[in-house]
Amino acid sequence: MTGDDPLLRAEGLEKRFTTSDGLLERLLGRGETIRAVDGVDLEIAEGETLGLVGESGCGKTTLGRLLVGLDEPSAGSVVYRGRDLATLDRRERRELRTNVQYVFQNPLASLNPQLPVGDIVGEPLAVHDIVPPDRRDDRIADLLETVGLEPSAANRYPREFSGGQCQRIAIARALAVEPEVLVCDEPVTALDVSVQARILNLLSELQAEFGLSYLFVSHDLSVVEHVADRIAVMYLGRIVERGSPTQLFEGDSHPYTEALLSAIPEPDPCWEGDRIVLEGDVPSAIDPPSGCQFHTRCPKVIPPSAYDLECEVFRGVMDLRLDLADAVADGGDPREALRWPPAGATNATAIDADSTFTAGAIKDAYGIPRTLTDEDAEAALTEALEALAAGDAERARSRLSRTFESPCETDRPDPQVVDDSGDARHRIACHRFYDRATRE
Repeated sequence: MTGDDPLLRAEGLEKRFTTSDGLLERLLGRGETIRAVDGVDLEIAEGETLGLVGESGCGKTTLGRLLVGLDEPSAGSVVYRGRDLATLDRRERRELRTNVQYVFQNPLASLNPQLPVGDIVGEPLAVHDIVPPDRRDDRIADLLETVGLEPSAANRYPREFSGGQCQRIAIARALAVEPEVLVCDEPVTALDVSVQARILNLLSELQAEFGLSYLFVSHDLSVVEHVADRIAVMYLGRIVERGSPTQLFEGDSHPYTEALLSAIPEPDPCWEGDRIVLEGDVPSAIDPPSGCQFHTRCPKVIPPSAYDLECEVFRGVMDLRLDLADAVADGGDPREALRWPPAGATNATAIDADSTFTAGAIKDAYGIPRTLTDEDAEAALTEALEALAAGDAERARSRLSRTFESPCETDRPDPQVVDDSGDARHRIACHRFYDRATRE
C-alpha cells in the first residue's frame, strides 16, 4: 500500500437480508429482500475521522459491521491496507480483529454483566495473546487509566458504572488490541450532553496519542461537525453526499442534508430559521423507490421539463400522485389514502370535514394552488382531479402518472463534484446538480 492509498476502503458494497415468515419459506429460499446497504463506496485515510450520518434505519450500522468483518457483504468488497477481506483465511481474519475494532452504541449492553471490568478489558489480551499473563493486570490498569478510569475499576462490575463510564470501558476494551481503526456506532447517543462532550474529547485525545482512524456513526450532524474531517450522508442504503464539514454546512447541499441541518437545535431563542419537515415515512428498503430514492419525500423534487412549475407546487402534485397510486393499489376508497378531509391544508379555513370531494378541494388538501400558472399543467391536473372526484380513481392515477413524471423518479443520480477547491472533494448525488441538458 502506498502513502496515498486509503487505510480502509469499500467498493460497491452491498448487504441484502431476506425476510421469511416460517420454516417453509426459509427452506425454499422465498421471502422479501431488504437492501440494507446498496452500492456504497467509502474510504478512510490514516489518522482521519469520517463521519457517517443519516436517519435511523438508513443502513449506517450495517455498513459499519461490514467494514469490520462482523457481517459478510452480499456484493462488493472491503479492502484493508490493500487486502480484500473476502480473500483472508481464518488466521488472517483473526489478525484483522486486532487492527479494526467496533465500539457499540449501547455500552452497557455490549459488556458482559457477569464479568468484572478487568476480565472484560483483559479478554482481548488473552484471546489474541498480546500480553503475557503475568503482565496483563498492569496492561489492564494502563488501559483503564488511558480512558480516564481508576485502576480499581477492574474489580467492579458494569452495573456499578454510569453510561459514560461504561462507554469508557468499552473503548478501553477496543484499545486493548492496539487497533488502527475504530468504528464508533452512535457512541454518545445514549449519554447526557455533558458526558457526550467528555467522551468526544477522550476520542480526540486517543486519536492524537495513538494515530487512530475513526468511522464515527451518528444521526446527529451537530456532533459529527465537531469530530469529523469528512462527512458522508446516507439515505436508504446509499451515500447521497460527502465532503468536509465546511462544505456541507456552508456550501450547496443535497436536499436531504439540508433537512438534517435544519433539524439541529439552535440555542438562540430568537432564531427564525426554517425547519424543513420531510413529509411521509422513510420508504421500505424491501421495495425502495426508483431513480433518486429520496424523491418521495424531497421538498425540491424536479418538475417535468415540459411544465413551468415551482418545486413547492410540484411537491404537492407528487404527493397526490403517490397517495392516489397507493389508493388504487389497495382497491379501497381513495379518501382513505388521500389527505382527506383536508384539515391541514393551506385553505383549511374554507373547508370542513363535510366538504364536497371536488377537484378544488383536493388541490387545497395538498397545498396546490386552485389555478396553476402553467396552462398545460393546469389542464392535465384538472382532468385527472375531475375523474377522481367522479369516482374514476384509476383514470386519475393514470393521467397523473403519465403527465407529471419527474426525472428524479426515473434516473438514479450519480455523484457530481460540486466543489474541488478544499482538502476534500464535495460530491452530491442529486439531479439538481446536473446540467439541465444532461437531466433532460
